[in-house]
Amino acid sequence: MNDDNTANVKLSVFYEATQEDIDFLWAGMIDFNKTTGPMMNYPPYEPFRIIMKDADNRIVAGILTKVYLKCMFVDLLYLDPQYRKCGLGTRLLKEAEAHARQLGCTFIHLDTFSFQAIDFYKRQGYEVFGVIDDYPDEIKRYFLKKTLIS
Repeated sequence: MNDDNTANVKLSVFYEATQEDIDFLWAGMIDFNKTTGPMMNYPPYEPFRIIMKDADNRIVAGILTKVYLKCMFVDLLYLDPQYRKCGLGTRLLKEAEAHARQLGCTFIHLDTFSFQAIDFYKRQGYEVFGVIDDYPDEIKRYFLKKTLIS
């Protein structure tokens, strides 16, 4: 269907999505990527997740990533406030980096806000490659990467 024909098509618009809807969209994008461009030559998108729980089975930390095109993207790294500054963040990040290396990833990238963990990531060897300066309240969004294979 081209743009000239879309005016005659009746579509419903929804502003909420189920997990099934989200999975469908991701699968469609991944299928498209596999059949076009360089994605055909690489392993498929792969989520990699680590969750840490305490003795009461309560989640205290976790990292959510995805691997594609020989790189890993960190979607989220979370630590319960009482477990911060005790090495868990470093441990999660190092495990993710080790997994990325095993898969042949050449780099890992992520983003963080100025009020979050910019200094932590820099201490872990991540370098800023981009900044958005104009978020409200003088907030900055940093984009960082770390080379895994030299």
